[in-house]
Amino acid sequence: MVEDVFELAKRYHTELKVEEPSLATLAAELFGDLGLKAKEFLEKEGYTLAGAKFIDYDKSLVLSVMKGENTYDIILRKT
Repeated sequence: MVEDVFELAKRYHTELKVEEPSLATLAAELFGDLGLKAKEFLEKEGYTLAGAKFIDYDKSLVLSVMKGENTYDIILRKT
């Protein structure tokens, strides 16, 4: 079943911690469930989501993840 953009936006807001609802909606429109699937994969690999932000002028979703004492930013960018 394909989720509609508003359901995806809620998940981006709650699960990925994209705080601004309008940015969560824009991220859902641009990336569909890709950001959520990336988070699920990373968690299976032992990473912890530290936060996420959507950069609207760059059409990018930045996932900040941690594993042990190391922190990484993973960027999804719409081209």
